[in-house]
Amino acid sequence: MKVEVMDMIMGAGKSTSAIKTIQSNVDDFYFVVVPYLHEVNRYIDACNGVLPENNQLIEPCDEETSKSVDLQNILQKRKGSVVTTHSMFENLKADHMGAITNMPLRKGEKVLILDETIDLVKPVNSKRLPKEALQADVENEYIVVNETTGLVKWNSFKDEMTGKYPHHEYLKDLCDTGMLFFIDDQYLVMEVPLDFLNCFDRVIVMTYRWSSSIMANYLEVNNIGWKMLDTDTKSILEVYEYIAEHLIIPDHYSVSGLSKNQMKNVDVSDLKKDFNQSIKAAMAEYDVPIEDILFTTFRNVGNEDMVDWYKTIKVGKWQRKDSQNRVEPVTFLSHTTLGTNEYANCRLMVYGLDKHLMPSVHSYFAKRGHSISGDAWALSSLLQWLFRGCIRDRDSGKDMVAVILSPRMRKMAQEWLAGIKRQVAEGKVEGTSKVLSMGAKERRTKMQQFKQWKNNNPGAECFSFEDYIEHGGPALKRKLKAMKKAA
Repeated sequence: MKVEVMDMIMGAGKSTSAIKTIQSNVDDFYFVVVPYLHEVNRYIDACNGVLPENNQLIEPCDEETSKSVDLQNILQKRKGSVVTTHSMFENLKADHMGAITNMPLRKGEKVLILDETIDLVKPVNSKRLPKEALQADVENEYIVVNETTGLVKWNSFKDEMTGKYPHHEYLKDLCDTGMLFFIDDQYLVMEVPLDFLNCFDRVIVMTYRWSSSIMANYLEVNNIGWKMLDTDTKSILEVYEYIAEHLIIPDHYSVSGLSKNQMKNVDVSDLKKDFNQSIKAAMAEYDVPIEDILFTTFRNVGNEDMVDWYKTIKVGKWQRKDSQNRVEPVTFLSHTTLGTNEYANCRLMVYGLDKHLMPSVHSYFAKRGHSISGDAWALSSLLQWLFRGCIRDRDSGKDMVAVILSPRMRKMAQEWLAGIKRQVAEGKVEGTSKVLSMGAKERRTKMQQFKQWKNNNPGAECFSFEDYIEHGGPALKRKLKAMKKAA
């Protein structure tokens, strides 16, 4: 397996490049994974006129059986290549991996294309796998936890207790594919197991800020390297220039205590009031109508459903049904949303949360002697959400206002924007950094040194921790001096 990474900012043409790759290598078997259904149709429309009849991109459907069964039929009967959404990973089975591994090809390679990286390590869905039921399975010896690695295995010598635990089939699939772990009293799911990646000759990942992703860190701890693909720096600089001119991050909208843990201890009525006032004030200040705004926060705060509350205020009363037939406000968009152009008209983006990596995910990496930067991950998640708005539509020529209510998240975004402006001024796109392979102790020490260096050098907010590690303080200080002289 060769892992190849295309690290480019949103809007710089990653999907277009992937489509060209498929069109240029028509004998390869492709397994394309995208965030949303409309992207599935984009790949089908762009590629199936070029691919041979026996290798057309096919989307598994659930009209007659289920998507999982249909996927198995496509793979076993070699009907063609596959294009599907990230949700398919929830139904991944060992049989699927076996079918891909054993698939005969007369020529060409088996290629996995991931359009947007995914959080490979995440807490289990408590609705599908209640912790109490899992504990009962441990006690009844249906599953066994490896004390060293935390890997959860299915006990094949134990007969299944029919009907008592309805989640057993899903649980067994997770165990069979090596996707379930139990670490620090928390169950974690590997969204894609290594065995699945190993089914392919090549894995192409298209993302932005690769080194801050959970997937990059996951491959790192499993000793799997990757190659950074060449990117069109001219195209990237054009995007950067547009961002530098059209993205506004005001400093005067602020709400404290917006992390998941902090929200458990706040007066939710006060929080709702702060959110509502911030949205209305920003709409008035920047003259943005309701149809051009988006708001996000955690869906649940304590016992409060924030989406239901949002429906009760003026800005949330414009509603529609989502893909699951639930009525939701048009102007509320989940903070986990990736890769869609549906909201590219929005000129005001209000971000009402302070995002942190789950402690159990930190524990997964720490158990393997590795440290993952929670701040870098949180910033990447924020940027993905912000780039659902009009900043991705360079043809519009419109400014986008990002009202980031959390001081921590806002500071990171402002420093990122300062870095974008610096690269535009220098006419140079910076590459990847050396931060990823750092151990936890070294990262903490270097981060303390970086913060002290920034405090001692006014204007240094345009440099990131990654820049500091890549170039060192003295080199950045010389660069900062040259920038001030040029200005």
